[in-house]
Amino acid sequence: MNDRYLYKAKRLDNGEWVQGVPFEIEGKQVILIKDNENLLRVHYLEENMWTAEIYAIEVDESTICQCTAMPDKNKKLVFEHDIVWDSDERAFYEIIWNQEDMCWNVEDADGHKSEFEGCYGGTIEVNGNIFDNKELLESEE
Repeated sequence: MNDRYLYKAKRLDNGEWVQGVPFEIEGKQVILIKDNENLLRVHYLEENMWTAEIYAIEVDESTICQCTAMPDKNKKLVFEHDIVWDSDERAFYEIIWNQEDMCWNVEDADGHKSEFEGCYGGTIEVNGNIFDNKELLESEE
């Protein structure tokens, strides 16, 4: 899967993070994940049969975060609302989508924004996210 189409969200049943593709089914927000163990469906499309190993997990819609398709210095994918530590700037930033400029930004605790690509490099490291670790933005090293 192309990483820029990857999303993550928190499961409603246990609060754990799952990665996949968001989808709405019968008014419920779910993430479709590839899962070889839980569900195998067979579909028919214009006389051709195809299979898909997918599983739909209901998620908290407010936690859906898109992947930036860029890894941090440890090769971990960076998602929207992740909190990253920039060792050059010695500061924590939240990754946000800037709709006006159509680009990923980093935002510090004081609301100062800059383009993610502008500060991106071998110095960024994911430390958490705004949902689980909001206190990181309030702390200073």
